[in-house]
Amino acid sequence: MADRLPFHILASIFFAARDGNEAEAFDHGGLLCHWDSMESAREWALVCRSWRDPAVFALMRSISVIGGKAATLLQRTLRDRPERARFVRNAVIGLDAAHEESPVSDEARGESVKVVEVLEALPLLQNLHVRPLHSSVRSRLLIAIRSKPLLAIVCLPRLESPDDALFHATDLQELVTSTLERLEVDFWVEPTPILPFLNPPFPTLALTDIRVFFSGANALVLALLAASGPTLQTAEVYFEDIFDDIELTSASLMPSTKTLRRLQYLTNPSLAALEERYDPTALQVFDHVLTHFEKLEYLSTSATEVSTNIFRLLPPSLRSLRIQSYNHNPSFHPDEALLDAIEDQSIEFRIEHVEIQDYAWDEDDIEDIGEALAARGVAFLYTPD
Repeated sequence: MADRLPFHILASIFFAARDGNEAEAFDHGGLLCHWDSMESAREWALVCRSWRDPAVFALMRSISVIGGKAATLLQRTLRDRPERARFVRNAVIGLDAAHEESPVSDEARGESVKVVEVLEALPLLQNLHVRPLHSSVRSRLLIAIRSKPLLAIVCLPRLESPDDALFHATDLQELVTSTLERLEVDFWVEPTPILPFLNPPFPTLALTDIRVFFSGANALVLALLAASGPTLQTAEVYFEDIFDDIELTSASLMPSTKTLRRLQYLTNPSLAALEERYDPTALQVFDHVLTHFEKLEYLSTSATEVSTNIFRLLPPSLRSLRIQSYNHNPSFHPDEALLDAIEDQSIEFRIEHVEIQDYAWDEDDIEDIGEALAARGVAFLYTPD
């Protein structure tokens, strides 16, 4: 009976028969965008003649091109059966384990060229995971990326040395296309001052989900947030510095206040940066912007971006709040103002969970804040770190 099922029915069955089980991690991609390979379809193609074409169709939906050998084999397949290039929707490309950590050799350069040649041959690709490649293929790779109707791009992991990096922050202007909906990158960046952009680096974008990790404070991340605002639903931003202009930083989040549901905004500056450029007594980023969010359900932020006034600013939609301290001198700390805000019955609390990750609170402060939140029906977790 199964050998007489129509092509589209068999293909749908093969797509649904994911390798492994739902509890397992996905094979490729990142946290916001991920997918499985369909290696099991290789065996299904050998069952009978009627299964072969739908199984190959499923097998080619998600491909892994890791290393020169895999690229050569796939190039051979596509040369013999060029129509199969149009089946590919998901791809991960990169070097094998022997070259990935330091992709600087001539061999890595040659393998990277082969891998990019495969990418160039995939006209209908939608989701792409780019692992480290030799930096010499950067320009050719960016041209290939911009030629695809991509919905998602993942660029991970970040290499130990910035000298070996394939992409840097400025490449976001090439990577983020008009069709892109999901972006996940971890880049080495050159710090830039916050200056009003005379020419906005991004047009209005269609991004719904972004996860951007930067090694420093580069203003492109703010421009990306601002340009993504009208459609953005999930944003995870982390950089190892702070921006000096709090009001302009806050303004980059304002365009997304009507759409964002999940926001992680973490800064992890050095002690030197904190001592030179951070004022814990000033109004911080979320003092300016938090009340404007209409749909925000989850907020995770560093203690440098909020103040003890935060419980007076929670939007009605917020259900979960996580505050993480990376340093010894944040603007958020246990004091009378924080406790008064929690106990103020004139403030309606709809929040359900609060988590504080810090290393400086003493036991009395933890107990007082925990009891005050419990009295308002809020679950509280303090994690020493």
